[in-house]
Amino acid sequence: MGTRSSSFRSFLNDPSWDAPFFKRLARNDTPEAPGHQSGVVLPKSLRQYLPTLNASATSRAIPTADRRLQAEMFVGMERVAENDLRYQIQTWGGTRPPEGRVTDGLGPLRDRSGTDDILIFQRSAESLERFRLILVRQEADEYPAVDSMAGIRRWGPLIESEPPVSQDALTLANSEMEAVAQGPFQSQRSVVQRTESRQTRIARNAAFRERVRLEYGGRCAISGIAILAPSGRREVESAHVVPVGERGVDDVRNGLALTRTLHWAFDRGLLGVLPKRVVYVPKQVRELAENSFLAKFNGRPICEARTAALRVHPDALDWHYENRVRKWD
Repeated sequence: MGTRSSSFRSFLNDPSWDAPFFKRLARNDTPEAPGHQSGVVLPKSLRQYLPTLNASATSRAIPTADRRLQAEMFVGMERVAENDLRYQIQTWGGTRPPEGRVTDGLGPLRDRSGTDDILIFQRSAESLERFRLILVRQEADEYPAVDSMAGIRRWGPLIESEPPVSQDALTLANSEMEAVAQGPFQSQRSVVQRTESRQTRIARNAAFRERVRLEYGGRCAISGIAILAPSGRREVESAHVVPVGERGVDDVRNGLALTRTLHWAFDRGLLGVLPKRVVYVPKQVRELAENSFLAKFNGRPICEARTAALRVHPDALDWHYENRVRKWD
């Protein structure tokens, strides 16, 4: 049991995910509930850890505000499904106080749950819209350890001293990034910053990724491709031109929106952007027949950020060419 509990703690501490928050399931959250109620009710204090919904916009005519979330679902450490979920604020036609709920697609967990089981939520460190949901049933070996962390609480941060990223933290990170973007551009931090908390890092990265995608309209800066799922999820990713690992900054001017394939190629210097702001595919890359897809972008002007002052900075592009692309010429 001790080994299982230790493994589960390591599972929760995966740096790909934010700090966990939880809810002890009430009867109405489970199949034990009478009637046709479905989904899991989220107390108001937990909604700060999920994407923003505007409850004030609901009315008799528009009784709910909602958005889609991508979710990986686990029972203990066993992955059982991946679904799009509906996260909503329900007002019953404006006749009752707003209630938050996660529903639609939750069956793989809800159908196995019972009263007082613990449902853990963790947000992805890479996407504000992606979560993993972990059902810990009372009969599970890891339940005593999770129950001990939760204490007498019915919901909240699973580790009280380590809350997840909140909407307030994201708002602050956005404000700080806006301030950075108004100052002189630095392609690299001159001094290595002090160790950050997981929450600070996630909030800052999220602000960067969301703003870059917004500036490029969800469209790839190199290919011009924009792919959108019916759930609202976009395929385009936010690439750091000077990587964070090389002291690159979370400044929109150090970012490009790229499809996943071109992001991978860009990070490895298989293509870059010249001072004339056109794509450059180096000679050794173009000579390989397998790279015909990349070669067709050579010489093509990039799509620019919609705000002129936030377009990718020449100093960042120069760093990328010298440190990633030149070796393949």
